[in-house]
Amino acid sequence: MSVSESPTFILANGSFPTHVCPRTLLSTATRIVCCDGAADRLVAQLQRDPDWIVGDGDSLSPAHKTRFADRLVLLAEQETNDLAKAFRFCVSRGWRNLIILGLTGAREDHTLANLALLLDFADQATVTAYTDHGQFIPTCGGTYPAYPGQQISLFATDPTIRVSSQGLKYPLVEYPLSRWWTAALNEAVTTSFHLLLSHGKILIFQTFIAEGNTTWT
Repeated sequence: MSVSESPTFILANGSFPTHVCPRTLLSTATRIVCCDGAADRLVAQLQRDPDWIVGDGDSLSPAHKTRFADRLVLLAEQETNDLAKAFRFCVSRGWRNLIILGLTGAREDHTLANLALLLDFADQATVTAYTDHGQFIPTCGGTYPAYPGQQISLFATDPTIRVSSQGLKYPLVEYPLSRWWTAALNEAVTTSFHLLLSHGKILIFQTFIAEGNTTWT
């Protein structure tokens, strides 16, 4: 696989990954685009230099603004957050296979905004987001690998979406995702599950199988 085809990692400035899965992925990444001050954490935690830093520059240390001036993309507009800025930068470069880390764990309003952005990003790229507990995937429906007992939650920002499922402990039949909590905390009963949506996109959250085991991804 060439560098252009391999995943590009976007490291947001939330909590730095501690779980072995996202941390290992990050340590072996070919290309890392940091959201502003996330570059400081990358250098401190993994002794790895960012390939690019994108944002408004308000949280990046002065020392790293100087050190990484050749790879710093400052965007002053405040209509979007640094994650959205980094995503647009990646797409402009033709990098459309994206893994996002560090998008949760800090301020709750930032977390909610970042999760909602994943659904918008999915219109232009293939996106997976890892946290210290599992992964978020935007989807229009389909079949996904799982393991019996794996915790599965579904979220939608469009309350008119209805979803049907196969392979989940609590079956859904044209079930309206009218609230964020209505399809949370379900469970896989087989090695895969299938979702059929009435329209639009939703977020799937799947927990890790165990510390360091990502065979289901």
